[in-house]
Amino acid sequence: MKQLYFACLLAIVGLLLFPPVSAQKSPRPLTNYERFAIRQRALPGRETICPASTINSYTRTGVRDSRSARTSATVSSTFIVDYTGFSTEAQAAFQYAVDIWSTVIVSPVPIRIKADWVMLNPNALGGARPATTRIGSDGRQWVFAQYPVALAEKIARRPLNAPTEPDIIAQFNRNTNWYFGTDGNPPTGQYDLVTVVLHEIGHGLGFVDAINSADNNSIAGYDFPAPYDHFVENNAGNRLVDAQQFANNSTALLRQLTGGQLYFNGPIVQQRNGQRARLYAPTTYAAGSTLSHLNETTYPPGDINSLMTFAIGPAEAIHTPGPLVMNMFTDMEWKTTSVLHTAIVDQEEVRDLAFQAQVISDTTLIPGSVRFFYHTGPVSGTVAPTFTEGPLTRTGTDQYAFTLPAARAQGDVQYYFQAQDASGRTFTNPGKNLAGVPLFYQVVLGPDNVAPTITHSPKANLLLTTQADSIQIVAGVTDDRSFGIDTAYVEYLINGVAQPNLPLRDNIFDDVDSLFSNSIRFATPLRSGDRVQYRIVARDNSNRKNQTVSPATGYYELTFVAPQTAVRMQYSNTFANAATAAADFAGTNFSIAQPTGFTDGAIHSEHPYRNGADENFQSNYTYTLLAPIQIKANPDSATMRFDEIVLVEPGEDGSTFGGVNFFDYVVVEGSKDNGRNWLPFLNGYNSTDQPDWLTTFNSRFAGNIPDRNSVAVGTPALYKRREISLQGSGAFQPNDQVLIRFRLFADQLVYGWGWAIDNLQIQIPPPPPVLATAEPVNPAGTLSVYPNPVVNGLVRIDAQLTTAVTEAGVSVQNAAGQTLRQQTISVSGTTIKTQFDVGQLPSGLYFLKLQAGDAVLTKKVLVTK
Repeated sequence: MKQLYFACLLAIVGLLLFPPVSAQKSPRPLTNYERFAIRQRALPGRETICPASTINSYTRTGVRDSRSARTSATVSSTFIVDYTGFSTEAQAAFQYAVDIWSTVIVSPVPIRIKADWVMLNPNALGGARPATTRIGSDGRQWVFAQYPVALAEKIARRPLNAPTEPDIIAQFNRNTNWYFGTDGNPPTGQYDLVTVVLHEIGHGLGFVDAINSADNNSIAGYDFPAPYDHFVENNAGNRLVDAQQFANNSTALLRQLTGGQLYFNGPIVQQRNGQRARLYAPTTYAAGSTLSHLNETTYPPGDINSLMTFAIGPAEAIHTPGPLVMNMFTDMEWKTTSVLHTAIVDQEEVRDLAFQAQVISDTTLIPGSVRFFYHTGPVSGTVAPTFTEGPLTRTGTDQYAFTLPAARAQGDVQYYFQAQDASGRTFTNPGKNLAGVPLFYQVVLGPDNVAPTITHSPKANLLLTTQADSIQIVAGVTDDRSFGIDTAYVEYLINGVAQPNLPLRDNIFDDVDSLFSNSIRFATPLRSGDRVQYRIVARDNSNRKNQTVSPATGYYELTFVAPQTAVRMQYSNTFANAATAAADFAGTNFSIAQPTGFTDGAIHSEHPYRNGADENFQSNYTYTLLAPIQIKANPDSATMRFDEIVLVEPGEDGSTFGGVNFFDYVVVEGSKDNGRNWLPFLNGYNSTDQPDWLTTFNSRFAGNIPDRNSVAVGTPALYKRREISLQGSGAFQPNDQVLIRFRLFADQLVYGWGWAIDNLQIQIPPPPPVLATAEPVNPAGTLSVYPNPVVNGLVRIDAQLTTAVTEAGVSVQNAAGQTLRQQTISVSGTTIKTQFDVGQLPSGLYFLKLQAGDAVLTKKVLVTK
C-alpha cells in the first residue's frame, strides 16, 4: 500500500494515545508506520466524478427567488474562489452556487476554492476534491481519520494551510452544454451549472469516502478512513471500518461496496431523518463514484435530497444541499463542539501541572458537561485505569483549566477532556479510535534515565564500485520522552585509521522520533578491498544526556567489492553450488539460498523482504552480477532468460512503472559505467505481472491497519520464465560492456514474500528443438509427453496401457541413469493422464520412465529454461 506522498509534517502530540476503557491494551511504542503516518499533516484529497445523465429530468428543487436570495439568507462562512478559464457567465453561475453554501455551513476560517474550466471526458460534468486532508488536527473526534482541510480548519477554529493555498480543487467540463442561468430553469438538453457546482463543492467539503478498490477490483481497502466512512454501514448495521467485520484490503470489504446495501448512519441523521441515508453502491465498483453519493433510486430527481446522487441530468435544477445532506454534515462535524487543547509535553522538573482547554460549540452545551479526567501511575495489562475527575475552573468565556499539584504530578499521567451537547453527542480530546473508543494523552514527569534507541541497518554490507567517494549513513533515533535528541553522530575508521566524527542531521524535524543521516565523503576514493568501520552515537536532550551506541560493541563494517576484470560474452548459473555462485554476486538483502520447500539453490531476496526504511521511507535491495557482459550484436542472441517468482506489493489499478502509485516492484537493470548509473532493461513489475503471483500475494494477510502485510509463501510451482532483450529498451547497444543487477524496490507500507531467480542464462543460445523420430511399437502400451521441449516446468503425460493397473510410478533420469525425481500415481484402468513437474531440473536431455506393473514405457524429454 501507499508511496511517500505526504506533503508536510505533523507533531500531533509527541505522546501516546490509549483508550480509557476496559479491555484495553497496555501502553506501547507506536509502530514505525504509525510514527511515520501520524507525523504527517497533509495527504492529498480523493477526487470524485460527476457523470452526466442523458435523461431530461424537468425538475426544480430548492430554487430560490434570485432577486431576494442574497439578502434573505445569512452568510455564515466565507468562500474565496480562484477562477481559471471561466467565462463571465460561467463564473456568475459558479459564484451563485458558492453563495448558497456560504449560508448553510459555518466556519470562522475562509474556504478557498481553485476552480478550473477545462476539457474533460465527454461523459463527465466535473470533479472536485479536498485539496488536502489532515490527520491529527486539534479538536477532531476521529484520531486516525483524514479530514478534508476545510473541515479540519473549521473544527480547529484556525487556518491549517497557507492563506493562498486552496482548500478545494474543482474542475468543470468546458465542452458540456451548460445552462448558466441562476433561476433554476435549464431547458431540454442543457445542464444546470449552479447544480453541478453545488454538488462538487459538497464533495470538497467532505461528502467523500476514502475506501477504494485499487487492485483490479479484487479487494478494497483504505489507508486512513474519512470522517464520512466512520458512519457507513451495511444493511445489517455492520460498519465498514470495523476490521473485525471486514478486514482492510479484502474481498469481503469489496463485496460490501458492490452489494447495493450501504447506508450512512449517524446520530443526527437518525434523530432528524428517522432513518439511515442510503448510499450509491452499484454492483460494479466505480472509482470516484461508488460510496461517495446518495442512492439515485431512493432520492430521485425532484427529491429535496437528490443533490448528492450519482448523476445529474439535463433540465435538472437542485439549488439546495437538502436536509439529509446537512444532517450528514452535522454528524461529520460541520456542526460540532470543538474541544481544543495543546498537549502537555514531558518534563523532568517536579512542579504543578496546568491543564487548559478551549471549548467552542456550534450547538447548545449541557451545563457542567465540560469535564477533565486524569490518572496517575503506569498503565499496564488489560485493566483500564481508573480516572479521577479534576474539577475545571472557567477562566474565560470558553476557557477551562485544572492544576494538578506537584505532589501528584510525578511519573506517568494520563488524561483527557470531554464535553456534551444537547443532542446527546459526546466530544473528547484527543478523540476516538476506529472503534469509537475514546483515547487519552500520556505525559511522563520526572527525571529521564533512559537512553535513546537507535535503529540502523547498513545500506549495503557490500558496496559495488571500482571507486567509492562517499557512503550515506541513515539511522532511526527514537527517545521515550518528548525532550527529543540532543545530538547524533558517526564514529568511523577507514582501513583501521580513526577519522573525525561525522554529525548526523535530523531529516524529519521531529525531535521525539526521527531519521538522521549524513554522508561520509572520502578525500581519496576508496577501492576494492578497502574497509570502512563505523558506529552511531546518540544522546537525548534530558538533563542527564543519556547516550546510546549502535552497535553496542564493535563496529558496522562495509567491504568494497569491484567487478571482475574479465569481460564475458555469456553467463549461465543454475545456483546448484551456492558458494561458487555467491562469488559472482554482490549486494544486500539477497543471497544464494534454498528455502524450505525448494529442491535446489537460487537467488532469493529476504523472505519476507523489509519495508522501505531510508530517509524517504524507501529501500532498494540489490544483487549485482560481478561479471561484466559484452552485449552481442545480434538482437536475437542478446537476451537474458531466468525463472522467477515475484510476490511483492502490487500497485494501484491502472498505475504504471515510475508512477507514485506503482508501489513495490522488481526490475533488472544495467550499468555501462561500473555501477554509478543504472538503467532498466525493461520496466519494473510486481505481483500483477502474473495471475498466479497476484492470487498468491492476496491469499494470506497478517496484521490490521495500518500494519497489514502478505504472509503468502512462494513455492516452486510459481516459477515463471522471463526473457529480456538486452537491446530492447534502447539504452544499451551492441558491444556495450555492462554490469547487470536485480533490484527490489520497497516503499514504507505493505511487504510480501519477495523475489526468487533461478536458472539464469545471459546470451546463452536456446537448445535446439527435439526432432520427432519413429519409435518401435511397445506391446505394453503407448506413451506421449508434451510439451517437448518443456519450457514452463510441467510436462503432460498421456499413456494407454494394454493391461489394467491400480498404480504406476513416474520417474525422470539423467543420461547417466541417475534417478532425479520420482512419483507414484493412482490409476484406474488402462488410461493415464497426469502432469509431472520437472521445473527444478537444469536445462538438458532427460529420460521420463513410466512403470505400470510389468510394463515399462520411456520417452526422451528436453528441459529448456
